[in-house]
Amino acid sequence: MGKNSVVGVVGSNPATKAVGTPETARVVGLGYEFKLLGTAKPSVVTTGEGPRQAARGQQILLVRYDAFGHLGEQSDSGGGTPTTTNSVALVVDGTRTVLDSEALSTGASRTVAMSVASGARDVALEVDTGGLVQSLSLVTGRRSGDDPVLLYRTDVSGEDEPDGASVTTDITKRLSFPFALISSNGQQDTFPDGKYPTIVNVEKANLTYTLTQPNYELKYPSSPDKAFLTLDTEVTGGNSWRTALPTKDFTLTTDEGEAIQAQRFDDPELKTGKIQEPDNAFFGGRIYWEVPADLKSAKIVITATKNHQMGSFFRSSVLDYHNKKQTIGVQF
Repeated sequence: MGKNSVVGVVGSNPATKAVGTPETARVVGLGYEFKLLGTAKPSVVTTGEGPRQAARGQQILLVRYDAFGHLGEQSDSGGGTPTTTNSVALVVDGTRTVLDSEALSTGASRTVAMSVASGARDVALEVDTGGLVQSLSLVTGRRSGDDPVLLYRTDVSGEDEPDGASVTTDITKRLSFPFALISSNGQQDTFPDGKYPTIVNVEKANLTYTLTQPNYELKYPSSPDKAFLTLDTEVTGGNSWRTALPTKDFTLTTDEGEAIQAQRFDDPELKTGKIQEPDNAFFGGRIYWEVPADLKSAKIVITATKNHQMGSFFRSSVLDYHNKKQTIGVQF
């Protein structure tokens, strides 16, 4: 076997021994998961081309593992998925060799033979998923560096999805925000006052490590112990009087009492008043907060204040919601 090479094995080979624990001997990235099941150091292995031995100055490390997801480039911009490249490198005492995307086949209980330097102090796999780099030692069965906390939560799902694992909770809320119409001269119109409320429909809340931006690039949290909480909303009602509720109206409070302001990605449609567009940021859109990745529950308070009219009539008018508040409880 060549230096730092990796080949698949077939037939009967020596049994492997577990390294580390199931909690530490795994890497969860964006669209890829690797679990180290065990290793061995045989002198000979059986491959599809027959028995193989290590070259002079090398030794064989037999590695049994589970792997799910995809290595190589992923791209589906038409479907809203960012272009990412997932790769794995073999690192032997600091010497890094990028493996072919086919070197580690995906599936359950796979086994490969790795040729590494005799007497190597550490052999690790460096897993790069969409720019998120993590390292797993095949000697100690432990990860190094700062783990993205969200990806290792016990309630996370979808580890092999292109944009990574997430935690989701369904929320079905229909919130009503009555308003008064204030004309350009500052006078209140008595006709629509409270009769045609703005309705905010909430569908679900989601905790995720990355967000896909409008240009299909990934947005990462500011640190590995953070994540993004997203809220899917649809704003309707109001008859002909409509507006986009600004992010300042949405505040999330954690159990620890930290108040966090909502954010959204800039949407040029908001500037032109095309509120009927399905991709509009608030009329069938999504807002987000950066939160602690171990978040279990939170309270979202919507305080509707005043905002300009974006409907087809009376665009110079202002909708006054009289600081109406509505609360959404989120539990993961």
